[in-house]
Amino acid sequence: MNIICSGDCGVDHYVRSGQRRAGGITANFALQARSCFDATDIIRLVAPLGNDDDASIVERRFLNSGIECHFEVLAGTTPVQHIDVDKSGERRFVGYEEGVLKSFRITEKHAALIADSDLLVAPVFEQNRDMFASIMSASAAGIIAVDFSDFAEHPDFDFLNQYAKQIKVAFFGLQSSQGEIIESLRLLAAKHKLLIVVTLGADGSRAFQSRDYYEVAAAPVESVIDTTGAGDAFAAGFLSRYCLSTNIEAALSFGATVAARVVQQPGAN
Repeated sequence: MNIICSGDCGVDHYVRSGQRRAGGITANFALQARSCFDATDIIRLVAPLGNDDDASIVERRFLNSGIECHFEVLAGTTPVQHIDVDKSGERRFVGYEEGVLKSFRITEKHAALIADSDLLVAPVFEQNRDMFASIMSASAAGIIAVDFSDFAEHPDFDFLNQYAKQIKVAFFGLQSSQGEIIESLRLLAAKHKLLIVVTLGADGSRAFQSRDYYEVAAAPVESVIDTTGAGDAFAAGFLSRYCLSTNIEAALSFGATVAARVVQQPGAN
């Protein structure tokens, strides 16, 4: 398979310890995908970086990763996510600096890579919508999977419907208490024949496709250290199995297994 991961790469700044680690939804997904997909699958990464010291943190993380990186270095700062992790291991985002992500758009060179992909994986959130629009205009011929990563805080169904016909798989990280949003997503899956995957943390995951419904419990963990990147890891595990067999239940189970590994270690990747 030819897999393109396009979106955000940056630095996770842990505010309590001051530690800075490579992060970002796209970076986390790509690194987890490298261990989940077959070794013969090609994984390419397209993302902007600034020309600052934080960019070197990202570049070092991808050295010898087996991922073909197409970083576009722009004048400005690399995106930074500020994170607070409480004593239970639950992460909380306390601030985001989008830096060069705000102005970056897919180039013709990147569009050619996307058009040749079997699987395109991209996140969308408030700060990268313009970049996301440029990704979606690149005419990907294969499966398009999108992580609507801030939908729990900003449930924009008009925006979702705008792209629903292009997307094959859509991921949403929600809470079980958000039943109204989950029900609306179920109805949307039936309307557009879209595969919608909802992760619910410790409450497991659900998937809707047409009128079919699947539910899998979270994998057991001994101790939660840091939940940062759990959803990205889940998506990598899920897609690695779904692209092989389209077995949704097996894909949900493997996604849960990969996410469980991640939350038992510090950092997202």
